[in-house]
Amino acid sequence: MDGWKTNLAILVSKERQYLQQYSNYKSKLNRVGYTPEISHGMLVEMAEHKKDLEKKTKPILDTLRSYQDLPPDKALAALAIEDKKRQYNAAEKELEDILQSALATSED
Repeated sequence: MDGWKTNLAILVSKERQYLQQYSNYKSKLNRVGYTPEISHGMLVEMAEHKKDLEKKTKPILDTLRSYQDLPPDKALAALAIEDKKRQYNAAEKELEDILQSALATSED
C-alpha cells in the first residue's frame, strides 16, 4: 500500500507538470498563430504552390532587374543623354584641335 501511495504522489506530481507543459506549449502555439487547420499536408501543398509561383515570377523579376540601370524619370534620362552628347562633342572638339595643331606643326 505504501508503494502505491508513493507512486500515486509521483503520478499526481507528473500530471501537474505535464498539464503545465501542455498549457505552455498551447499558449506558445497561439502566440505564433498556429491553428488546428494547419497540418503537414497543408504545409507541403503551400510549399509546392510557392515553388510554382517562384517559377512563374523569376522571368519577370529578371526582366525588371534589367530596368534598374535606367534613370527613374524621363527628364533625368534626357539630361543623362544630353550630358553624354556634350562630353562626346567636347572630346571630338579636343581631337579636332589636336589634329589641327599637329597639321600646323608638320606644315612648318
